[in-house]
Amino acid sequence: MEKLVSALVFLLLFSFINGTESRKDPPPICSSSCGDSLEIRYPFRLPNDPFTCGDPGFELRCENNKTIMNFHGGLYYVKGISYDDHTIQLVDVNFSDDGKCSLPNRSLSTDEILMAIDDRYPGLVNFTYSYTLNYVRCSDSSVGSVNNSMVPCLTRNSSHVYVNVTNWSSLTSYDVPKTCKVIAMAPAFYEESVPVNPSYETVLKMQQSGFQMVWSVECRDCRAKGRGCVYKSADTTFLFECEKEY
Repeated sequence: MEKLVSALVFLLLFSFINGTESRKDPPPICSSSCGDSLEIRYPFRLPNDPFTCGDPGFELRCENNKTIMNFHGGLYYVKGISYDDHTIQLVDVNFSDDGKCSLPNRSLSTDEILMAIDDRYPGLVNFTYSYTLNYVRCSDSSVGSVNNSMVPCLTRNSSHVYVNVTNWSSLTSYDVPKTCKVIAMAPAFYEESVPVNPSYETVLKMQQSGFQMVWSVECRDCRAKGRGCVYKSADTTFLFECEKEY
């Protein structure tokens, strides 16, 4: 009888320890896709993934077999995610087709990204190849420096639309003649030399190249605690950690 009781006690104790340990196990590593051969895994997720997969703050959408990200009211196709470098490449949904003549889905300047409007995406990947496409509407065709590249499908007799390409900074009010108005902006990442007055064909390529941002769960969590996020070391360019408290 004593042996039976001892055996039962051992089994209960083993079950309790085993159950406690299993609750400490990390959530399973999940991976899904949207039909565009893009691997989606932590921290990213799709709405229909199990709740243990990914981070709700990094949820993407799947429409017509294409992965879509909503970034501050604008819709972007996700063209690539690097889980090693912690970078993501986005293309405005209005710029996805070759030769498509359109304004961006949502006006977004490179300055807005640099000002860290979103703690999940703390910056651009490369300043050297980062540009801003400034879409300018003018009532006069003789407007000097802003008439770099005419947008043919948006230009009418009394309304001329141009794309002015600047480095990562946007046009200022001093750069725009009184007869013109900036109607939209779009960031672009383009690893080729861009001439001072690029052709509209070059602008189309820049639109379709999209832009690249850094993503970081650590940065988001640090700032949620009211602390800044800093690079982990000089050798980990896009890996962050919370700044030390002094």
